[in-house]
Amino acid sequence: MKKLLPLKRRLLASLVISAFATFALPAVSWAQNSTATIKGKVSSPNAVGAEVIAKEVNTGFTTKAIVGSDGNYVLANVKPGSYEITASSGGKEIASSVAVAQVGQQVIANLDAANAGKSSTELESVNVTAASLAQADIRNSEVATNVSRQQIENLPQVSRNFLNFAALAPGVQVSRKTDTKSFSSFGQDPNQTNVYIDGANLKNNILQGGLAGQDSTKGNPFSQEAIQEYRVLTQNFKAEYEQAGSSLITAITKSGSNEFHGSVFGDLQTTGMGAQEYFSQKNGNPKPPQHQEQYGATLGGPIITDTLQFFLDYEANKQDGSDTVNISNQQYKDLFAKYNGTFPKPFHEKTFFGKLSWQPNENNNIDLSVSRRKDEDVASFGGNRVYDARENRISEVNDVLLKWQFRGHGFVNDFLIDIGDYKFNPSPANPDLPSIIYDPGIAVIGGSNETQNKQQKTKTIRDDVTFDSFGWHGDHVIKVGAKFAHINENELENFGSTPQYIYNTNNAGTGLDIPERANYSPTGKHAELGNNQVGIFAQDDWDITSRLQLNLGLRWDYETNAYNNSYVTPLDQYAIINYLHLGNDYISTGNNRTGYKGEIQPRVGFSYDVSKDNDQSTTIFGGAGRYYDRTPLDNSIQESFHSQYPYYNFNFSKDGAPGTFKWDPKYLTAAGLQSLISANLASGEIDILNNKTKPPYSDQFSLGAKQVLGDWVGSMTLSRVLSYNQFTWLWNREVTPGGFVLNTLPGSPFGVVLHNGYKKYQASSVLFGLDKPYTKESNWGFGLAYTYTEAKKSGGDAYSLDYVDPSGYPYDNTSEKHHVVLNGTVGLPWDVQFSGIISLGSGFPQTANKGTSTCDYNCANLIGYYYPHKYTFILPSFWAYRSVDLSLSKNWDLSHGMKFQLRLDVKNALNYKNFDGINSGLNDANFGQGSSTLLDPRQVKVGGRFSF
Repeated sequence: MKKLLPLKRRLLASLVISAFATFALPAVSWAQNSTATIKGKVSSPNAVGAEVIAKEVNTGFTTKAIVGSDGNYVLANVKPGSYEITASSGGKEIASSVAVAQVGQQVIANLDAANAGKSSTELESVNVTAASLAQADIRNSEVATNVSRQQIENLPQVSRNFLNFAALAPGVQVSRKTDTKSFSSFGQDPNQTNVYIDGANLKNNILQGGLAGQDSTKGNPFSQEAIQEYRVLTQNFKAEYEQAGSSLITAITKSGSNEFHGSVFGDLQTTGMGAQEYFSQKNGNPKPPQHQEQYGATLGGPIITDTLQFFLDYEANKQDGSDTVNISNQQYKDLFAKYNGTFPKPFHEKTFFGKLSWQPNENNNIDLSVSRRKDEDVASFGGNRVYDARENRISEVNDVLLKWQFRGHGFVNDFLIDIGDYKFNPSPANPDLPSIIYDPGIAVIGGSNETQNKQQKTKTIRDDVTFDSFGWHGDHVIKVGAKFAHINENELENFGSTPQYIYNTNNAGTGLDIPERANYSPTGKHAELGNNQVGIFAQDDWDITSRLQLNLGLRWDYETNAYNNSYVTPLDQYAIINYLHLGNDYISTGNNRTGYKGEIQPRVGFSYDVSKDNDQSTTIFGGAGRYYDRTPLDNSIQESFHSQYPYYNFNFSKDGAPGTFKWDPKYLTAAGLQSLISANLASGEIDILNNKTKPPYSDQFSLGAKQVLGDWVGSMTLSRVLSYNQFTWLWNREVTPGGFVLNTLPGSPFGVVLHNGYKKYQASSVLFGLDKPYTKESNWGFGLAYTYTEAKKSGGDAYSLDYVDPSGYPYDNTSEKHHVVLNGTVGLPWDVQFSGIISLGSGFPQTANKGTSTCDYNCANLIGYYYPHKYTFILPSFWAYRSVDLSLSKNWDLSHGMKFQLRLDVKNALNYKNFDGINSGLNDANFGQGSSTLLDPRQVKVGGRFSF
């Protein structure tokens, strides 16, 4: 199409633009692929040199391209939506078509001369069918699934969290716990995921969950009403994507249009509309009151027709729920019976989103958006944790995003500025009550001993340039980009400000008479640091032939201060570090830590059309790549926190045996423990970080096939993921006959020293998907996602304290082997629609623990894994997790384009009991039994919606 020599000039010019944008503009998360590509062939004698215009139906915004010498055209980086596409030559329309482009897709829209002059309605009836939607993304090497607006609006759910529908993608699992909402894949934790909304990176840089605002909250990351659609990239995503070691989501928001549209909705749940929680009912408790209201409104429309539009959204979620405390240990149930019961658990969330979309001329598009979210939650009780131990949690996420797209001669430049602010502030409801733990896993009573106030402020700038297709041994579409982000991370925490006492029934010397040990840290810890993130990438989507496409990408990322480079190891820690033979790598002078520069990430993929007629009905695809992620600051900053004021550990005995304090009841107060600290008798914990700590990464490999059969598309993918350098803390352990004990320096004030190490993950999976997209003409849709996974890891979680190092852990499965999600929607007479989701899982492996008397209180007790009890759903005794969700809606078309809907949603319609809080004590009579439920009992929600 284009000659190679002009490309060099365009490439040089664009690199200058990217460099200027990166280094000359003020620092601000960087835009990811929130667009689509439309390409095809113009079948007309006058095609070469013709002008192709794609008009987005709702906004009237237009995008242009020129047909190349081979008759092909490419419209890169278009906004997802419905398009009318025409080709004109000499002022006359010579060919046309219509197309629906979803986010991240490469859509083939061939323009036929026979369609010239036809109306969009005539073209849509021919071109936009279930078959065309199914085939839209066949030629793509990514392992990805698109979630449409139709699915978001119609499939059942009661929480209105758009992340729930990520479960429709094979290989992805959404958390099932009510109190937290995140997603994960391939047996890894959610930290290795990421979410982009309109290209803004919502990575949680300081806390857990992968996504800012999703650490320990049931809140929704973004208003579902404002999400237009999204794409779940499970594996083998391209070089433009960053900070995701497993899977990610890229979503786009709604925009205004040339007509005024709006909606008002409200949903309601009350006590009489749901079942009683299993353990609450089993213990004879009265059914607790429950009341949930979800309501909101949207409004969008033109300010200047075809030029400037707005969209506004507000949504609120008010829950007056409850949770059940069920301390079920048979031996001690009478002692703790008074704590059991069902208690209130309120939650309130408010979200706002506003957006302006402006196309001043055909070469420029500008979007400005603002989003705000605030959650207020009562949490951290239930199961064997009493109501007194609850926490009050406040979480806020705010973002301002500016995007500017410029279409020049032979290139498209996408520029983004994003400013984000995330705050997390949990505090004890009863700060004066000491926390008391009864081991092994019997009960947690008293108050919470955790106070946190943590914040990340992110300013990101990004510039991407996509060049028109040019010919060299085929057709190339090249994209290059650069990013700079500055992140200010501020952490204040006070874990242990209230003393915590641990009683251990396996310790015959202490039992329930006196605490075995106590933890206490009198003052809060604070850290604030700035971190710069830089990234560059290049991506070439190369159509070698009409059948074969190669996707060649290379990415490099760098962080200046991921691990607190300015930290200085206190001199009084040198002796214990040298005694443990950890060496100078664990002593920081404030200038011997530098950012890791090795985040080089090659990514390759291919798709090959093997169909007989070269119609993309049968395609094989595959890819391999390296994907770096990052360690949340909250993990590594413990080094600084423990040095500011140690976390003191006190071991007690009745007679003052060596290594313990003789018990005195005065130690049940903070003042009593402080007396031991003041007398320099206490032993503190310190955490030390390797100066050469590297970021986590994964190597991913995939090979699969896609098949289109009429309106259906099926896919099967073989996947392999190897993940390294996952951060974990290790104990200073020494191997002894029959076990191992803490290795301590006699006379040292630091009895416990944690140093960091790495965990490893590996997963082999088979991913199968079968979809028939919903269309108005067919009036039904169906989807099936099945995943078989063998996922393993070495190590624990953020703390691998059961063994000398992670390699000592039983190397067993960390994911469900079988996971199935079915979804379907069907239209019924009288404008009634019925939809459902069936979710099945074979169960996550559970740890088995066995106490030992040959070493300290927390060693050699993890002896392996077992799978939970299985139940029947079609297959006998096969599923540990079962849920059937249903929805029924009735629609009325009113006058002047107004509509009204009544809707009924039923979550867990068959009221399956899915257990959590599994007892892991091998010697316990309740081994393998749950103390709480993972999924809420049956919930019924009624709702109404008025729209125009």
